Amino acid sequence: MGGVASTFGASPLNAMGRPSAIRKGGSLRVGVVGDIKDRLDAHYIVSIPDIVRLNVGFETLMTYDPSFQPTYADGLADEVTTTDGITWIIRVKKGVEFHDGKSLTGDDLVYSWQRLSDPKAVHSKSLRPFLNPAGVSKVDDRTVKLTLLQANSDFRVTLSTYTSTIVPVGYENFAKNQTQVGTGPYKLKSFTPGVESTHVRHANYWDNGKPYLDEVRILSFADTTALTNALQGGQIDAAINVPVAMLPTLKKDKKLEVYSNSAGKITPICLVIDMDPFKDVRTRQAMKMLIDRKKLLKQVLSNNGRLSNDDYSPADPNYNANAYPMQEQDIKGALKLLSAVGFSKSNPVVFDLKAPDDDAALSGLAKAFVEQVNTASGGVVKATATTIAVGYWDTTYMAKGVNAFMTYYNPKPYFPQFSGMVFSYPETHYPEPGSTAKATYYAALAEVGPRRRAALVKRLQKEEHERGGYIIPYFVNASDAYSTKLQGVNKRNAALPLDYYGMHFKNLWLTK
Repeated sequence: MGGVASTFGASPLNAMGRPSAIRKGGSLRVGVVGDIKDRLDAHYIVSIPDIVRLNVGFETLMTYDPSFQPTYADGLADEVTTTDGITWIIRVKKGVEFHDGKSLTGDDLVYSWQRLSDPKAVHSKSLRPFLNPAGVSKVDDRTVKLTLLQANSDFRVTLSTYTSTIVPVGYENFAKNQTQVGTGPYKLKSFTPGVESTHVRHANYWDNGKPYLDEVRILSFADTTALTNALQGGQIDAAINVPVAMLPTLKKDKKLEVYSNSAGKITPICLVIDMDPFKDVRTRQAMKMLIDRKKLLKQVLSNNGRLSNDDYSPADPNYNANAYPMQEQDIKGALKLLSAVGFSKSNPVVFDLKAPDDDAALSGLAKAFVEQVNTASGGVVKATATTIAVGYWDTTYMAKGVNAFMTYYNPKPYFPQFSGMVFSYPETHYPEPGSTAKATYYAALAEVGPRRRAALVKRLQKEEHERGGYIIPYFVNASDAYSTKLQGVNKRNAALPLDYYGMHFKNLWLTK
């Protein structure tokens, strides 16, 4: 916590290394690749533009510090307590107002958590094992009680997750109600999916003196080429998720700053484990053994990342709890496994790996992966890669009949990442029938003893390592670029780009 305070307390430096005085006013233009499927929902996101817009106007009770531990800094909660991991008492800060002038009360907390845990809602999947609407009750105007269905000693992490936002009573998403009201530093003025959203300063924002800007505009671009051209041409002030291929050029531009976040973003290849040809675990294992991870990292990211062993959450204390050595390319071993399953040149492993075009790190990895497994297998694998131009996240991602596709996750601790992959977005349909993985996960969350919890995590990670459907060859250094006129960006590891978007853009300002 002290480190967080000192980081925000320091005077941010301008491009010349000199302290830059905070300047109020101005319009910040932020570019991101998006399309007409862009959405605005305080509790449910799919694509990168959804995450950006969510974080402009909505806030959570707690947030993550640079070590991905829950902290009260920049959150709405004043205090979160529990004695048994089942009953949680949450009290919010005084003086918090919504965009419409209404004060945040216990009624809003109740509504928010009942909406978050609504068993009929797609966004509630990860919460359903722990909370249902009946477990949410008001204590007083600033306090709510959550009674969980089973113990979860890690529930503060859930409170810190960027989709666990607080909304007013009666809130509905943009598709149902275009008046979006949150507590964040900027309130929605207008939104045209696939084009632009404009968010204006929340005059009665609770964090005294902030935000600094008059407005934030989130502009959607058709592809990364248009995005980076707009940045270089001065049409936007910041570009989220710029392609690796453009980094050398952008770094040479004296009008720009480049910020690479090495906290552990992943771009997994998803193999659906209950669909052919991946039903047999040996086929999944062979795919992992056929690839040369070092070559993929160099080819796709120009080494702007570090190797992964199909694992995730490198900042978590329980990362790679079993200390598995890095999987090296093992063509002979892979072909032996495929032969045992019944695959050969005359009966090859055939699949089409689908990817979106809104992130070159995803489409690039899909193409490189397919090239490697086809070449290394000598014809035993005949895979193709297809890039979907528009609507990937609504029409192709996790769609019925699609057995191999790309996804991405921003950095987060181990338990919420596991939960996201198994409950919220069950991309690979892991775990298999008869697995004890979910029971082990629940037991680990309930456990308060570090050694006993670590033992459960090791068991959980072992099963996923051996039988899971994700191939994660590396961690991505996610890169963003912005004008030197943009100030207040803390260049540190964070769960979201631009240091959590300048923590909802409230810490950012423009020099002129």
